[in-house]
Parts: sequence; structure tokens; C-alpha cells
Amino acid sequence: METKRGFITVATGSERYFILAYNLLLSYRYHSKSPMPFAILCDRRNAWTEAFDHVVIIENPAYSYYDKLRILDLSPFDETIFIDADSLAYRDLNGLWDYFKGSPDIGLAGRVWPKDYEKGWWKHDNLGELKDKVDYQVKCQGGIYYVRNNGKDLPAIMETCKYIEDHYTEYHFSIFETVLEDETILCLAAAVHHIRPAVVWDKLFVYYPESRCLSADIRSGHLKHIWKDGSCLPDKTSFFIHFGTINTIDPQSDGLYYREVHRLTYHPDWRHELKDRIVLFVRGAINSSRVLHAIAGLFPKDLRNKYNKVKSRGREHIC
Repeated sequence: METKRGFITVATGSERYFILAYNLLLSYRYHSKSPMPFAILCDRRNAWTEAFDHVVIIENPAYSYYDKLRILDLSPFDETIFIDADSLAYRDLNGLWDYFKGSPDIGLAGRVWPKDYEKGWWKHDNLGELKDKVDYQVKCQGGIYYVRNNGKDLPAIMETCKYIEDHYTEYHFSIFETVLEDETILCLAAAVHHIRPAVVWDKLFVYYPESRCLSADIRSGHLKHIWKDGSCLPDKTSFFIHFGTINTIDPQSDGLYYREVHRLTYHPDWRHELKDRIVLFVRGAINSSRVLHAIAGLFPKDLRNKYNKVKSRGREHIC
């Protein structure tokens, strides 16, 4: 029997999260030649959810990071790759499945550190009954998760997640100490079950808060950025940019997310933009030359009006 695979994202609460999820879906379908089913896990149906292949409603959502954990029990697929809604695809996301071949029932993108690692998310002495079960620290990036939803080990992992949830404040996590959060819960559960990350996360995507994008074009998949360590190379391996919600709504950000969504929405075909740019160039040349301007006046008025509309559209939309 063929395994049913698919992608999923999560949106609850404010409508802006649904818009982010919809933009992610558009970017995936733009770059994929053979799109797989894409589901949304949400608290209600609306105009933004209609484009998804599956709409799964969460009963009594937490309206927080914790809702992402519901992919463990509510995904409509046998195998699921979760992508955070505040992301945009720059390559065909179908290639991500290769990185999770042979993964345990939970596949994380991150690193392993010694159990007494000073910059870890928990102190070993604070783990209580879990202390003897944990031999190392796990840190992951929550922009992507893999789940084998029909896996035999998943029920035990989910039970551990529930136990960590019930004792969450006792562990004094260094991040989100008092707020239930998916990364801390899944990483500690992975350590308890001796699950190491399947892949280092920066091989899969760019985490925008920890990088500086020099140039990006979502239509061509071009991506070039600087990591915090100063390395700067054209990115040929990243499948998507995980922007972080604040960088999709903060007017003080550099506007990359808005610009890329704009390109994706208004210029899905590079040929359209090339045509507009040529028309704008010709229009500028005509306006700067009296002779050419006089020649242009010989063309029918409706054709001149058409060019004027392209000129106006170019000022407003072309990035």
C-alpha cells in the first residue's frame, strides 16, 4: 500500500496567520512541478483556507506555539512535513523528503550537544524523573518537522510530550520558561527517546533573524545571504526562508517578505515583468526625445493609453 505523504502548516487566531499560510502554499505550488497535498491545521475555515487540499479544524486551540504540536495527532497524512506559515519556498519542497529518509517517527532539524551544555535549553539537574533518561541536549529549529503519523513509536513520544507539558514549568527552560512551546517540548521528548536530529537545519532553509539576505528573487529561486559568521555564498541548497512572524508584519523590517509576496502574486511569470520593463524603457526613451515623442503621437490613442497603463502599473508593482 502506498504511503500517503503531504505537507502541513498551522494558522490559528488572527487572520494574518491565515494569509501567511496561504502565501506559503502559493510559493510551494509555484516552484513544484508535481505538488503534493498540502493541509492547513486551523481553528476555522475562511477564504484563505479554500486553496488547501485538506482543512483540519483544531478543537479548543491554544492560539500559541503549542498548536503546532497538534500535527502529531491531527495530520491527515501517514507521513507529514510541517513548514511554519511564516515561510516562503524558493525551491521545490518535495526535495525535503530525501533528508528524512530513515528518520525516527519524529524528525527534527537541529544539533546535539553534551547534556551539560551551558547554552542548552535546559539544565540537566532540573529534569526530575526524566534526568536518568537524557544523555544529551537537543536543539532544533521549529520551522520544519517531520512526523511519521502511523509510526509505532509515535504514541510513546506523544505520551512523553504530554508529560513534559504537565510538568513544563518545573524544567525552567532557558527560552519560553512559562509558555508552552513546541521546540522545547519536542527537543526534550526527542532526548528522552534517544532521537537525534535527522539533519542540520541550516542545510534546509534560511532562518531570516540569523542571517542577512543580500538578494532574493522568489520567482527564479535566487537566494544569496550572509550568515552571522560572515560567510556569504549564493545559496543553492536552501528550500525556503523562515522569516519569523515579526519580519512579516513589522514596518521597521527591510520589507523583503512583502516584496517577495508581491512578486509572487503580481508577477508569477518572469516574461510578463520583462515585457513591462521593456515597455517602460521604451516609454522613457520616447518621453526623453522630442522626435520619438512626436512619432509616438502618430499611434492610435487607445494604444497610447494602453502603454500609459503599463507605465502606471510599473511604478506601483515592479520591484
